[in-house]
Amino acid sequence: GVNVQVACTLDGRLVWVSTPFEGRHHDIHCLRKSGILQGRDTTSWLADKGYIGSDMITPFRKPRKREQPRWQKEYNFQHNKIRVAVERAIAHLKTWRILHTDYRRPFNTFTATITAVIGLYFYARSE
Repeated sequence: GVNVQVACTLDGRLVWVSTPFEGRHHDIHCLRKSGILQGRDTTSWLADKGYIGSDMITPFRKPRKREQPRWQKEYNFQHNKIRVAVERAIAHLKTWRILHTDYRRPFNTFTATITAVIGLYFYARSE
């Protein structure tokens, strides 16, 4: 599998998609390797639990063998309510036929293919 990092506006418009990384890497590792974080203040960026420990705004994890405090549950609810548009954009990206069906070309061509598809997507949006 592969790991692709995505940045969206809060209204769900894709603004950046990374090149694919091997799927065995954690999300935050791939985001750091992508270079998008360099020189940017990410303290106002919303992210999911895969980015806990970064400077981004993330939900709280549920403590092991304990209940999560009510205020943390409410915080997570509000956080996820905002991120719904982003998750929808990611889901839309995953429905593209070339990403949704089995990739039938040699796997080493996948990076070039997804890069071309993403380039075409942004080209079509710029018109």
